[in-house]
Amino acid sequence: MSRDPQRAATQFFGGRVCLDFANTMDWRTSDAPQELLPDYAALLTWSGNRRTLPAAAIARLRPRAMQPEAAAVLARARVLRTEVWHAAEALMQGVPVTLATFNRHLAALPAQPSLVEGDTSYLYDLPGAALDEPLWPVLWSLTALLTSIDASRIGCCHGTGCGWFFVDESPNRTRLWCSSEVCGNRERARRAYAKRRGGRAAP
Repeated sequence: MSRDPQRAATQFFGGRVCLDFANTMDWRTSDAPQELLPDYAALLTWSGNRRTLPAAAIARLRPRAMQPEAAAVLARARVLRTEVWHAAEALMQGVPVTLATFNRHLAALPAQPSLVEGDTSYLYDLPGAALDEPLWPVLWSLTALLTSIDASRIGCCHGTGCGWFFVDESPNRTRLWCSSEVCGNRERARRAYAKRRGGRAAP
């Protein structure tokens, strides 16, 4: 994660859509978390950057971003994000995930649509007709995560105050950072500075 909110909103270290969505709260475990989805328009921008919605769908939804219904979808998105946090934390602790909430969400979704080819990836062929379409790929991703071996590989960044989740695909499951180049470098620099000062960095 970055200290620059605009940059952080384009950093995808989770490895799965649902975890990248969980990571839309920057500095999640710090005293000053930074909201990366301040409005519905930002949710659409995130969906475009993460390539979960076709550009045509985003273009149809964007003119509706100021509607009261869009604000309600944003509120539901933030609730869903919190629920994904709880699920990820449960998986890390080896305790059961509370499935009732997710099953209610899934029951309200349409069937997964066909796929279309984008510029650099394949996307769900969503039409941009419903304001809550940005949430659907997140839930489909979560379903895939929970029903795969990835569910046993969830990790959380060890960087102080970060709190971003990821799928640990390292051979020995020893990944410590959301990004070695971002939080890893920052944490190493912090510890080196503390050592030079004669103190001791917090673990």
